[in-house]
Amino acid sequence: MDATQPQRLTVPQLVAAIAGVATLVALIVVIGLVMRGGTERSGLGIISIGRATDVRPRPAPDFVLTSFDGQRIQLSDYRGQIVVLNFWATWCPPCRVEAPVLQRAAERLESAGVTILGIDVWDDQAAAIEFLNEMGVTYLNAEDATRLIPVEFGVTGLPETFVIDRQGVLVRRWVGPLTDDELDELLEPVLAAAPA
Repeated sequence: MDATQPQRLTVPQLVAAIAGVATLVALIVVIGLVMRGGTERSGLGIISIGRATDVRPRPAPDFVLTSFDGQRIQLSDYRGQIVVLNFWATWCPPCRVEAPVLQRAAERLESAGVTILGIDVWDDQAAAIEFLNEMGVTYLNAEDATRLIPVEFGVTGLPETFVIDRQGVLVRRWVGPLTDDELDELLEPVLAAAPA
């Protein structure tokens, strides 16, 4: 055989090479979707820059979950209170930054009739419990093993926060991480509304 002629791949080698390239391309696409950090409404994955977005006022979809500490959480049980519902995951770096903001709000706003609830999604339960302990989070949190609740609320990425008024209506939405001031601004018109 002539040393200057390229060696031909066998059919099994060719199939393996094509499969490897396809797997690599798929992996790059998935990483790009998860890590893009976009703020577009249609974005998925991690959202690194927070902003208020429009929400069509509608009754908040009810759900029943069991908190990580064994308590039953049914959203409709909180009628008469303002609920801040936060979707998060341990693999979401902005969620780590936002957790202390929500903890401070839970402590500060409880007397004003505001309840903070967290829903851990697309995650590992053991990692979630470790995260909550590490961050010193004491407000109620639960895992959504069904993966249906974020769909019903229209979650586009993590973290994402919804405000539900005293009548159980979705009235505000924040996509991305919240600061203390941003959370106060988000809640201001809801707190100012007279209780029904």
